[in-house]
Amino acid sequence: MAAQTTLKITNRSGAEVKVYLTLGAVPGCVQDVNAVPLVTDVVNRLQGWFLLPNGAMKAYAPPQGQGISGNFSFGSPPLNCPTDEYRNGINLAEFILNNSFQGPGAQETIDISCVAGANALIAFAMSGGGGWNAGQSQPAVSQFANKPLTQNTGLVGVFPCGCDNCTSRANPPQPSCPASPPPPAYEDCQSQPICNVQRDAAGAGGDVEVIFQGFLPN
Repeated sequence: MAAQTTLKITNRSGAEVKVYLTLGAVPGCVQDVNAVPLVTDVVNRLQGWFLLPNGAMKAYAPPQGQGISGNFSFGSPPLNCPTDEYRNGINLAEFILNNSFQGPGAQETIDISCVAGANALIAFAMSGGGGWNAGQSQPAVSQFANKPLTQNTGLVGVFPCGCDNCTSRANPPQPSCPASPPPPAYEDCQSQPICNVQRDAAGAGGDVEVIFQGFLPN
């Protein structure tokens, strides 16, 4: 049985931040935020939030044989369209970890999604367990981060704004958003499929750390 990967969340922003955890309804993965000790305030079964002080780190690993799929967002739950408070939308730190139960070929996968915009500077740092890659062009990845909008094309591990298929647009949220506030402008999509960073789920173990580095200006 594969070792368990520990999911960590760290705040290096200089101020306390409200962190939302939204779980995916993936069979075999945790599907109730009440089972995740990080969460202090429950919105619904799949979503809750907690306050993370500056400089603090919290960690969670699901029980042996169980995975975790979902995302962290900062200051707001995930949103497809901008709001007056977050006029450039919300980006997500996405993950599925400890999913070797899905069988041969299963991949632990992590990324930063700026598909609907970006309100935060987010980084991932990985250590221990098997090595991570972003496809043949990026065979060894140990950390990655997003930048402000207009600057995410070419970055490993990042889905640029509007690029829901990484290298193309299939059904991005922007066309369905209200005109006010206007949705963020599309970024150029990646020329190579480098948006997902992954490894064989049988090589799980070590740490996957999500680092909040601060809010972006609206």
